[in-house]
Amino acid sequence: MICRIVITGITNMSVGYICISGYDMSTRRYFRPIIPGSHIAELFLSSHNSPIELGSTVELDLSYTETQASPPHIEDKAFDPSTVKVLDSMTRDQFSSFIESIADESVESIFGYEIELINGQPILPEGSGARSLGAIMGRKCSIYSDHIGKSRCDFVDQSGCEYRHLPIVGRDEWVKKPGNYQNVPIRLSLTRLFQKSDESEPVYWMQVSGVIAAQ
Repeated sequence: MICRIVITGITNMSVGYICISGYDMSTRRYFRPIIPGSHIAELFLSSHNSPIELGSTVELDLSYTETQASPPHIEDKAFDPSTVKVLDSMTRDQFSSFIESIADESVESIFGYEIELINGQPILPEGSGARSLGAIMGRKCSIYSDHIGKSRCDFVDQSGCEYRHLPIVGRDEWVKKPGNYQNVPIRLSLTRLFQKSDESEPVYWMQVSGVIAAQ
């Protein structure tokens, strides 16, 4: 299946590797292109006819092998890296408007109604979650650094629910610029199952992929 997606998320993984995700306007679905049994190297972003960045429209083949995607990470789809072609790119203002146009009303409308809090941070229990990628318009949003210098985000969605101390995992520095924002697009995602300690249960942790403020 040849697909055209707008790149909506780029995050750093372990050293030298990245994770990307995008949105297909024709199906109105998110996709997370993956390489089964491997990882996407950082070099991937600059290995095509034009650099891949947030807001790039990319054509790729998402059907070269079957992917066993399971909830909530239903967006996982294997792809053939050799088929990638960059077709277009957006300015930051255009990208901000695009994320606003595909935003859901609330965090619960993205992930479902099983959100819990662990020490104030939102999580979903194992086996729950409708999907793992989405965006909302934050009524209020604050970006700041925690005690170890990691970017964090507090925000209130359009339904009035407040979420605090979420890590911002976006690769680009402009999506985690410290400050206070209003009515701003916020990209959200879920981690894979992660167990913080031997005494805790493995859960999906909510994280901010980026706060997409216009210039």
